[in-house]
Amino acid sequence: VKRPSGMSSLLGKIGSKKQKMSTLEKSKLDWETFKEEEGIVEELAIHNRGKDGYIERKAFLERVDHRQFEIERDIRLSRMKP
Repeated sequence: VKRPSGMSSLLGKIGSKKQKMSTLEKSKLDWETFKEEEGIVEELAIHNRGKDGYIERKAFLERVDHRQFEIERDIRLSRMKP
């Protein structure tokens, strides 16, 4: 049995392998396709930047937590002074 040799054989072996897609890549691709098919790309971008967006809610909760800490700290300090 004669084996093919040379550059064409090597390129044939490399080109014949399919790249496997991870679950994360597949999910991302499916989500992007769904957004385009439904025409909701702009709507999602606007919603995420607006008042109801995740980033805005996260920032609000951080401000509330910080303010609550300051109130509790002031109460503790006022009780410590004679």
